[in-house]
Amino acid sequence: MKNDPLISIIIPSYNSQNNIKRCVNALVNQKTEISYQIIVVDCSEHELVKEICGQYQSVIYHHVPERFNPGIGRNIGAQKANGKILVFIDSDVVIDEHALENINRNYKEGCTIFGGALERFSGDPFSFASAFEHQFFNHESQKGRKKFERKNLSSAFLIVSKDVFDESGGFKDIPRMQDTELTERLIQNGHKLYFIPDVIGYQIQDSKFIQVLRKIYISGRNVYIIRYKNRGNLFKFFLFLLLPLISFLKASRICIRNIRYLAIREKGLALVISPLILIGGIIWMIGFYHSMTFRSYMTKSR
Repeated sequence: MKNDPLISIIIPSYNSQNNIKRCVNALVNQKTEISYQIIVVDCSEHELVKEICGQYQSVIYHHVPERFNPGIGRNIGAQKANGKILVFIDSDVVIDEHALENINRNYKEGCTIFGGALERFSGDPFSFASAFEHQFFNHESQKGRKKFERKNLSSAFLIVSKDVFDESGGFKDIPRMQDTELTERLIQNGHKLYFIPDVIGYQIQDSKFIQVLRKIYISGRNVYIIRYKNRGNLFKFFLFLLLPLISFLKASRICIRNIRYLAIREKGLALVISPLILIGGIIWMIGFYHSMTFRSYMTKSR
């Protein structure tokens, strides 16, 4: 790596020892001449992640003694980054070997904030929980889609100019939806967001079914605070009444997108998982109603 990298890749980590080696291997084996650095910000209570990162001379490892929400780990990494382009990826994302080349090309073409395609990692044994999680949360990020302008982006694989990120003030300290809050705030500040289908990552989703439902519940709780807390009472009244219909339409839209845009071999699976998506919509609605009643974030990730 050169001393003045073009790209800084930032990975927040908490007990990521089962996945981070595959994540970093994909980074160090990129087919590119671009200079880049890899920064792992870890808050694990053990040294397993540190030992894995120590196997790579190109990895800058930073440990934080107190557990943080992922957005805070990303902020710490961004402060230590020297690159013009920040690439935020989760420790369970394995990027395609041409990803950095494609990131650089799209950046040169004028995209300063964009997200990559997130496909389900197929290197582990199949589970319905992993397929359910992937289809519920990544339904706008299939590589089969065309480039288009987005209203928000996932921080699991997010690319942003360092100047823009620093100017924004970074992520807020919330466990889920911190990416939605940041990217929607960037739009409010006049920026455009894009989905770029040729920048590809594969996500290792190994959560248990109950953990996936919890993530959906937290997302429902936090999205109300991010988008609707400061709206007028009349708007909130109708939102309260219409929320069952909204949640059903949200789940139906997810199902339709998965059936339309997933690879052919995944389309049958999307049909099978559709009832779970509808259940997920109900869980999301319960979390939303909770925040409408108590007006609070879910401030801890677990």
